[in-house]
Amino acid sequence: MIPSKVIEELILLDNLSREQVGKYPLKRFLYPHLKQVVTDTRQMAGIAGLRGTGKTILLRQLALDLDHTFYLSADTLPPGIDLFEVSSLLVSSFGIKYLMIDEIHAIKGWQEQLKKIFDFQELRIIFTSSSSLELSEGKYDLSRRLTLQHLPLFSFREYLAFNRKTDLPVLTLDEIVSDHKNLYPQFYSFEPEYHTYIETGALPACLESPLSSIIVSTVEKVIQKDILTIGKLSQEDIHAIKTVLLFLARAGVEGCSYSSISRNTGITKFKAQQYIGMMESASLLKIILPYGANVTQEPKILLAPTLRSNLAHGIHKDQLTGAMREEFFIHHITGAGITLNYLKNRRGEKLPDYVLFHQNRKLIIEIGGAGKNTSQFKGIEGKEKLVLTQPGSKTGIPLILFGFLW
Repeated sequence: MIPSKVIEELILLDNLSREQVGKYPLKRFLYPHLKQVVTDTRQMAGIAGLRGTGKTILLRQLALDLDHTFYLSADTLPPGIDLFEVSSLLVSSFGIKYLMIDEIHAIKGWQEQLKKIFDFQELRIIFTSSSSLELSEGKYDLSRRLTLQHLPLFSFREYLAFNRKTDLPVLTLDEIVSDHKNLYPQFYSFEPEYHTYIETGALPACLESPLSSIIVSTVEKVIQKDILTIGKLSQEDIHAIKTVLLFLARAGVEGCSYSSISRNTGITKFKAQQYIGMMESASLLKIILPYGANVTQEPKILLAPTLRSNLAHGIHKDQLTGAMREEFFIHHITGAGITLNYLKNRRGEKLPDYVLFHQNRKLIIEIGGAGKNTSQFKGIEGKEKLVLTQPGSKTGIPLILFGFLW
């Protein structure tokens, strides 16, 4: 039996969470979709994503918005208290229909307990975890019972919605490609915000305090807590992962293959591949594979927006510009669900950056500064060859327009 003192404390914390979330009236763009999933389906909803993306606030907003809800921070649940027993009491004594559980990873054996609640109680569960890596693993244990929602870093459009209180439209890829000359004057005034966005603005936790230390601390926690625990790694592994991440941040995006990581950090190629996979699962980076069947399947590795400029110690910002432009592009293209690969051949010649496939169209993409031209398209097949520039220029498609894809 659960002591009444424990229940009283949980009720107090639930009330406090509702009072505190009132300070955050704006909602992440995922909110309407998440609310629909929660109310229209029987499945549990798990919210995954990098630390600092606003998962706790999102959960509390849902608790405030829906009727018959209860917010529970799992790390405040006293040891020895069974989650199934708590949920049963909330249903029988308080008529709770939605249970919001924050930081689910703090509960030992949480997958088994959630499965039991789902199977034996008429209660809808929505939960989060700072360990997005663990939620990805947990998805397979919970199988058909769970819908996993990814809460990404801000898109450029969403950043402007929060930082500038704007309500700007979503642009389609077709609109950007075909009508960018008419669109750019409408979005030109937001061009200066690009630099703030890629330095700190993409991480929601930096909205009130745009500090580099917040970015660095976030990465440190992901590695030391999430990857260490879920990956069942040693401190030696953790040290190696930090070394790999520092190398990636400082080296740019060209030539960061598993082989080059191995050579430059002193680990095996197998370990390099293992660490990169873990960091991608933890939302620290993105892997893009090459186009073509007759090329070595080494990835192109890009960091999440904001990470490079805050981790590449000792490297001048001008040397990071090209990589950060590509990371801006990749973040928004993949976030919009569009498929792409990077271009590579066996002879090592310089090629355009990416090939993008969309609605039976094949687009060849080159990204650069305002002076970027079409010289690297020589000998490349395909009718649609696009130059993306930042800042925007008359000869190319302004890169910031891709920030409005979602």
